[in-house]
Amino acid sequence: MKKIALFLALVLVFSRTYSQNEKYTKAMEDAIAKATYATPTPELQRTAGQFERIANAETAEWLPAYWASYTYMLLSFKETDTGKKDALLDKADEFYKKIATRQADNDELMVLAAALASARLAVDGENRWQEYGPIFQANLDKAKQKNAGNPRIYLLEGQSLYYTPEQFGGGKTVACPVLKKAAEKFTTFKPASTIHPGWGLDMNQQLLSQCGQ
Repeated sequence: MKKIALFLALVLVFSRTYSQNEKYTKAMEDAIAKATYATPTPELQRTAGQFERIANAETAEWLPAYWASYTYMLLSFKETDTGKKDALLDKADEFYKKIATRQADNDELMVLAAALASARLAVDGENRWQEYGPIFQANLDKAKQKNAGNPRIYLLEGQSLYYTPEQFGGGKTVACPVLKKAAEKFTTFKPASTIHPGWGLDMNQQLLSQCGQ
């Protein structure tokens, strides 16, 4: 009788845990579907708030904070005021820092750090390249050493080269082969789950279209 009672208790615990995990995954999937630059700003703001609430509730998970950081970064690209851009990136950094130490060996966090540095450069590249340029490159180099198959490494690298003037070593001629490499990596890349990072293909295709490819 005791064995049956223990078995039923274990089944109940498992059922509750599964239900909670299923609810968490569904909430994340719904938010991730809207975490794109094409999403209208008001909805993207709500999406960032949704990730923030999930991150505050699921403190043991790193993905909600990752996506909150990424979404606030997207919002910074939509903003035109420099001060507001930096304020949004401050929020993005806040969530990145919450998980950076816990995920120090995770190539996706290295890529995110590079993306955040690139976003800071986009605000004022002329006055910030000495500070954020090395951060951008160092994190891409670390990510490449950890997982050279991550397509977002080459997307960010190619994107940076694309928008760098030719006289400083950039331009289409050097950027397009890197973006093409990113496209090749995207064909074989599979996220670890439906809520793990998988962004970037649309950005890469858009840039490649400017390369005539």
